[in-house]
Amino acid sequence: MKRRLKIKKNVIPSIFTLVNLFFGFMAIITAAQGEFQKAAWLIIAAALFDALDGKLARLFGVPSRFGMEFDSIADMVSFCTAPAILVYFAYLQNLMPLVAAVISFIPLLAGGVRLARFNVSQDETPLPIFIGLPTPAAALVISSFILFSFSVRNDVGDPRIAISLMFGLALLMISHIRYSKIPELGNGRKAVIKLIVIVLMAVATVFWRGYVVFPGIVLYVVWGLVNSLTQRDEIEVQIEIDE
Repeated sequence: MKRRLKIKKNVIPSIFTLVNLFFGFMAIITAAQGEFQKAAWLIIAAALFDALDGKLARLFGVPSRFGMEFDSIADMVSFCTAPAILVYFAYLQNLMPLVAAVISFIPLLAGGVRLARFNVSQDETPLPIFIGLPTPAAALVISSFILFSFSVRNDVGDPRIAISLMFGLALLMISHIRYSKIPELGNGRKAVIKLIVIVLMAVATVFWRGYVVFPGIVLYVVWGLVNSLTQRDEIEVQIEIDE
């Protein structure tokens, strides 16, 4: 007699979070081994699973405090620690060890502050937007820059550009710039259009790889910055942290 393995619905989102965490851990290992392209792809894969875990929790009606905290821990590894390690080994090994460590620590510090602030905001009134650049987006800029550079010039790219990007991303993460959240698919015609766009982007990524991801994520970063600075009807959001 066959027995079916039953998985509770509230476990499924956590499985996706766990995969995100594992990919981030593997990205750290591969970056330390000098396999920078593989590490970059692992961070991108982690971001994909990170985008899905919360949506699955809402889809199944099982969002939880545990899920949010677990997701933040996974994000700290995959989108803060892994990019910091990747930057260190890809661009900073020729510097003095202490200087290199301090520079590469910056995205980890900014990402940690960003995640802590996000968790505090969720304790109050959940917002329909992100305040500050999300850590996955910042990690995607760094990792996709490496893939883009390998596609164009077959190396990790200019360290000056990479370090400049890293400092800029750190500032955006701790800023109050508003960024749009990934929209839900919803129902009806709009859902079909969104799904088609997602599929086309996935196909383009498969065929053109490094040429697609970097321009796409940079467009998201710049669009949020420009939109936040030029929007007339400003939404003032104050997040107070009690120490």
